[in-house]
Amino acid sequence: MTVASIRLASCAGALSIAVAAHADFRAALADYNAGRYLAAHERFQKLAELGDCSSQFNLGAMALKGQGGPKDSGSGVGWLRAAAANGCQPLLGEKLLALETRLDATERRAAEEIVARYGHEALRAQGIVEPDFSCRTDTPATLLDSPAPEYPPSAGGVRRPALVITVLTIGADGLARDPEILLALPGEGFAASAVEAWLNSRFAPATRAGAPVESRLPAKLVFGVEGSQGLAGIEAVARARERADAGDADAAYTTGLAATLDASLGISSARAGQLLLSAARDGDAEAQYWVGRELRATAACHPQADGAVWLRHAADGGSAAAQLILAVDLLAGAPSAAQLASARSLLEQASGAHSFYVRKHVAALLAASPLDAVRDPATALRVALELVAGEIQTDPQMFETLAAAYAASGDFGSAIAKQRIALRKAEALAWDTRLMKQRLGEYRAGRAWRGALLPLPSSGAPGAR
Repeated sequence: MTVASIRLASCAGALSIAVAAHADFRAALADYNAGRYLAAHERFQKLAELGDCSSQFNLGAMALKGQGGPKDSGSGVGWLRAAAANGCQPLLGEKLLALETRLDATERRAAEEIVARYGHEALRAQGIVEPDFSCRTDTPATLLDSPAPEYPPSAGGVRRPALVITVLTIGADGLARDPEILLALPGEGFAASAVEAWLNSRFAPATRAGAPVESRLPAKLVFGVEGSQGLAGIEAVARARERADAGDADAAYTTGLAATLDASLGISSARAGQLLLSAARDGDAEAQYWVGRELRATAACHPQADGAVWLRHAADGGSAAAQLILAVDLLAGAPSAAQLASARSLLEQASGAHSFYVRKHVAALLAASPLDAVRDPATALRVALELVAGEIQTDPQMFETLAAAYAASGDFGSAIAKQRIALRKAEALAWDTRLMKQRLGEYRAGRAWRGALLPLPSSGAPGAR
């Protein structure tokens, strides 16, 4: 990150406000220059949480000056110490030592609290800097057999290049379920073709201590690329790589995500991870979700680095998938009234997402949650009907979610009809349908289903009534 500075007189002498070259930082700096110190402080705080040393430096300078809050030498020095540890030592020179010698005992404790939370080692432990996505407790699932995907009718018979990246739940039975589309270039039609191909594929399941276990597996499908071009033959990917090299965060996410699954771009796995992390730090909500979800998936090996900070930033930035995960987290155990209200707010935001995966899970929660304060049959039915009107028609869980929404609304005839469709599709895929048949029996008896309908996004564990 390029760092320059502009002069700011302060009680600490010639400290400066740092200037970093990305959009969120520029917005914070614009607030600062306009004298909107509270707004600037809030923006710098969000960036500082993600290890941006320039923002940490600026919070320190503002605390010493009393901008955006009362003058606070202890917090100011704490932020400056964190900034130095996270890469901004050149901005400080010898000034930090002089500032530290002036602190009293209370101010030193305040400085230490900031460093304990935002210093380099603290952020590394949380997976904010140098995140570790590895976890060797499981042997990952592997693909055994997959049918060739069909070109969508929307392609008009033209075999144009396309890329779809999906995350699948691979059961202990080696069957794929619950597809989540992370990237589709172009989007129209190809995502549905990819979902159909993956649901009809067979996998060797992940194993733990030699026993098969359920897992989440990223997978890609490439359409219409021939010869040695690889992903570079897809125009949208080639353009994204050019923009990523120019510092575009969204393009860095696209390029990094593609490169994690395909070596044809000539980008190493380490560089792909750097692109994704850079995009996340620069405010791309989908990249933040990816980092948070990867950390969450490997939290058994590093519990403190559970991805929570990244997921919160992603949700604030508009990632519906992150909003869904945070809502599920809030609903775990015995949620308080405040947690229920926050979860409902997050689910309402996520219900308007374009993501098939997110809307399916939101509708399932609103239709079948055991918590009265969460259920919203009308919204569940609306979202589920929108799903069924879309391109993806091969996912049994979509029809099962619609059936639950009809049952929650008291329309058991429609619930039975849709549950039968879900059963037929699941049986064609060789799924275990015992729970689905149990739900059908409930609808025939005039009772709505109450309980987990789909695997929970936060844990990946299958639910039962």
